[in-house]
Amino acid sequence: MNKAAALPLSRGAVSALVCAVICIVMMRSGLFTFFFLLPLGFCHAAFGAAAAWLCFVIIAFGNTVLSMAVSLYSGAGLASGVWDAVFFGVLALGFTWVMAENPPTMPAAPRIRTAYRFAAASIAGALAFLGMIYSAGGEEGLQTVFRSQIEAATSMYIASSGADAAQMSFLERSLTPDKLIDTFLMIALRGGALVSAFFLFFFSRQGSYILARLFRVQGAKSGGDLISFHAPKKTIWVLTFCLPVIVVFRAIALNVVEIAAWNVLVICAILFLAQGGGIALFTLAKRPMPGIMRLLIGLLTATLLFSPGLNLLAIGVLILLGIAENWLPLRKITVNREQ
Repeated sequence: MNKAAALPLSRGAVSALVCAVICIVMMRSGLFTFFFLLPLGFCHAAFGAAAAWLCFVIIAFGNTVLSMAVSLYSGAGLASGVWDAVFFGVLALGFTWVMAENPPTMPAAPRIRTAYRFAAASIAGALAFLGMIYSAGGEEGLQTVFRSQIEAATSMYIASSGADAAQMSFLERSLTPDKLIDTFLMIALRGGALVSAFFLFFFSRQGSYILARLFRVQGAKSGGDLISFHAPKKTIWVLTFCLPVIVVFRAIALNVVEIAAWNVLVICAILFLAQGGGIALFTLAKRPMPGIMRLLIGLLTATLLFSPGLNLLAIGVLILLGIAENWLPLRKITVNREQ
């Protein structure tokens, strides 16, 4: 290999190693765990697919060894270490696939649409999360930690609510650890885990491209263009079919089919959410406006995303926009023929 070809390869390998180390540290940090995929995404956006896949291999190996060592040292048991390694490994693999698609060893593999890769990776991440939760449910030590944290949080909430004695008694009976855990699992099974995995991948992907641009990495990728995204044509019929399936199988208490239908419904809603976001971006792009106005719109969007209640309303509006485009030409480009 000549010197000119070796330099980019060695640079990508070193960058992959550095990003992998940062990723593993963020996994274990607690405070920055939610952002642990950013270094992996940055590796792809800045240095390409080969570096991203190498980064994933280093992450998977390093985190597995560290998980086993920590679990055995702390006495948590081998199963805890295995599930920890599987959970983070599945998330890292799914995200690498979303970002970089085919590994360098499979360049001729059929290309899969980004929306389908997002959905498949989110399903895998949700299953890994649920598997870890259910496996942890049988471990008394971890279950005790969950219960103590829930009891501390509910006690703090009840004490700060300013309720009278009757209301406090009602809240204490309603917000028990068992009821909250059951509610959490019910939501997680019916699309909550899937939505969490999807938004983790989405924000990590967007953040990775933003970081690559902020650091002005030469040759950095720009990412997919949401403005032109369209959900598959039959998505609306799948969504419509899921609604009666959920109602019928909930009535006859066949939970497996109901849970599956909920998750398919959530996938359809996410696709229409992306389509609605594309419509909103298209509408803004075709209207000329000064830079300060675009900055204000960006700040308003960020405020909406992180405002409880308002973010749900904004998401609902975007989903309805995406659904409406099945019948209305919301992204039709009009040509002004007046002279």
